[in-house]
Amino acid sequence: MKYHLTSRIFHWLMAILIIAMIGFGIYITDFIRDDSQHRDFAYEMHKSFGVLVIILVFLRLINRIIHRPPALPITMKKYEQYLAHLGHLGLYFLMFVTPIAGYLMSNAYGFEVKLFGITLPTLISTNFDLAKQFKELHEISAFAMLGLVIIHVIAVIKHRYFDQKENDILNRML
Repeated sequence: MKYHLTSRIFHWLMAILIIAMIGFGIYITDFIRDDSQHRDFAYEMHKSFGVLVIILVFLRLINRIIHRPPALPITMKKYEQYLAHLGHLGLYFLMFVTPIAGYLMSNAYGFEVKLFGITLPTLISTNFDLAKQFKELHEISAFAMLGLVIIHVIAVIKHRYFDQKENDILNRML
């Protein structure tokens, strides 16, 4: 049984967006060193797409409530089913925490957050000590999410190529 079409669209859209955001985040923090307009534009785009992730996660959760995911194959080992559920919970948690920490980090450093040019509310006032903590949380949660995505992909490959045919869960998301 496949996931609902909207669930599949959200899955692949967010997968591409999140992987791109992590790569782009590494690029802008490690490789853009000057205070050029290019750097400002890069941060502006990173923030805009981060806000888009927050919006999409909320929509994805609503979609998940409306369109319940299909049950995992009964032939899958119980501990694998448990780990799959735990991994999904971790991914959802990090899809919230990472961009929200980035938003709060920007505010705490005294920067606005814009969604493609539209200035969004400032949620907290400037506080450099707090900004450093949000920066740390943003970075750690982004790399934790990357780690979970890698584990997720490895699990899909394992079930597709090394398990019995009934455990091939990739087809459910295609």
